[in-house]
This record gives sequence, structure tokens and C-alpha cells, in this order.
Amino acid sequence: MKKNNIILTVCVVVAMTFSLSSQAQRLIPKQRGIEFVGSVPLIKDEKFLAAENFGMGASLTRYLGRENYTFVMAEYEQQNMPYRSYNVKLKDALLHLGYMHPIVSDNGKNVFLYAGISALGGYEELNEDKKLLPDGATLLDRSHFVYGGAVHSSVEVFLTDRILFLV
Repeated sequence: MKKNNIILTVCVVVAMTFSLSSQAQRLIPKQRGIEFVGSVPLIKDEKFLAAENFGMGASLTRYLGRENYTFVMAEYEQQNMPYRSYNVKLKDALLHLGYMHPIVSDNGKNVFLYAGISALGGYEELNEDKKLLPDGATLLDRSHFVYGGAVHSSVEVFLTDRILFLV
């Protein structure tokens, strides 16, 4: 039932996107936006939608010239990693600083395919800082600060002049 609702929603969004003409000014340099993000981590041999495995975040964007933009995003992710009959909790709090560049867009500037990069840093907590597991095993890794980079891609569709849908 949920799968049918998701498919129906996506079809309605796509139909609305291509049936509405948009003539507003968009993607203007120095224009700002806010983005809310939800995610579900994919863990091998685990249920796809588990209540304790999720991610969420918020992002601020600022458009530069030629439809490209920069962003800063704060993100929180929580996962339960299976180990025998026990779950090892993994929690991440991250800050991304990035740049997105348009690859392809339609003539009306309603649909875009973007690619980009970001630098990230944050803190990763492993098993609530407990090194010893219930079966006597010891975790070799511990909670620590993390940093690195990420590669991004997105499809962005203007639903209205003020609302943008990202996949």
C-alpha cells in the first residue's frame, strides 16, 4: 500500500511539473534558499525502513552565476549495525560545505541535473562510547572526530516559483 502511494505521489509531482508553465525569475545570483533533507541508510541484510535507522538535515543554499550554487548543510544520521544478536549503535553529526554545478537542464529551467562536491567534518559516536560488547568482544574503533569529502548528484524540479523538489 505504501509503495503505491509513493509511486502515485511521484507521478502527480511529475505531471504537475510538466503541465505548469513557469515564467518567474529563478536562480538569480545571491538568491538564497533553505532545504530539508531526510534519508534512510542502506544496510546489508537489514529491513529497508527500520525505525532506528534514519538521517535528517537542513541546508542553506546561495546561488552564484549560471545556475550553480554553494551550500552549507548540518546533518545527523543514526544506524544500528548488526553484530551477532546485538546492535552496535552508530551516530554521526556532520557539517558539509559544498558546491553544485548544473550538468543538464530543460529550456524552461524547470528541471536540472546537478553534480557537485563537498568537504565535511563532524563527530561519530560508536556504541555510546562503550568498548565492551555483551558477549565479551571488544570494539577496536572508538568515537572520534571525522572529516573528508563527498560527491553529490541531484535532480531538481521547480514545482512552483518558490518550491523546489530534489531527488
